[in-house]
Amino acid sequence: MNIRNFVIFVIPLGILFWPLSLFLANTPSDFLSYFLPVIFILLSFLIYKKQWNFYQIPILFIPIVEPKLTLFPVVFLLTDLIFGHREKTKIIFLIISTILLFVFWKPLWGQTIFIKDYEARQEVIRDTQLYPSIFLARTFHNKARIIVDKFIFNFFALTDPNNYFFGFAPRQIVNNQNLVKFPFFAIVFVFYGLFFIRKAENKKFITLVFLSSIISLSILSIFDRNDFVLWIPMALLFIHGVNLFTKKYKFSFWILVLFIIFTIPELLRIVLQYSR
Repeated sequence: MNIRNFVIFVIPLGILFWPLSLFLANTPSDFLSYFLPVIFILLSFLIYKKQWNFYQIPILFIPIVEPKLTLFPVVFLLTDLIFGHREKTKIIFLIISTILLFVFWKPLWGQTIFIKDYEARQEVIRDTQLYPSIFLARTFHNKARIIVDKFIFNFFALTDPNNYFFGFAPRQIVNNQNLVKFPFFAIVFVFYGLFFIRKAENKKFITLVFLSSIISLSILSIFDRNDFVLWIPMALLFIHGVNLFTKKYKFSFWILVLFIIFTIPELLRIVLQYSR
């Protein structure tokens, strides 16, 4: 069989896990609310692929359908403006996204790590007593560290490979569905695509969406399910890795065969898990 036929089969199989498991683990209405931001990112990507101007416009609609991701367009447009061409339209879109941030600030604020956490504050007060002086206690263990620690925890959770290929196993996060978002064998192609991201045709878009997602999700008290926006850059990295790998190595045919052998039972296990 031609290796391209295998690639055509492997790519959908590899990127199906996250949307399927999210759909099976949630009600249709909840799934739709998590999927809508992804639709706007996909629209933006299709416009970007066509090399048309104003590919940022669909991104501006994300806060309207999901206020928790209101920061996403701001980071996306600001990063694009700093590292891309400084066009007037980008500045206008950035201003619009900033206005939307203020409009949806109240519903966003209540879902962030910035809200008062009584238990965390009490823990800080208790731990400060372990230091020999007040100065050291306030320097290394103060209330400001609560927000910093939460942000760092979220950041490393969102960049942890276990999050995407093993459902955070063996240490699942509380208040998290801990979905297996990609087959574990896909880690080979995702990391290969990441290593050679400079060769990716869509490297700019992948980077913009990934950075915007990580930052906007890291400030949330619970990012579970809203992190579905990361499916786009991860899927694009997977596709890039598969295409690049199969073109470079002659033995890639057997790697794809192994991928299919290991992935199909994993997919069936997900379906059976949520059909009980």
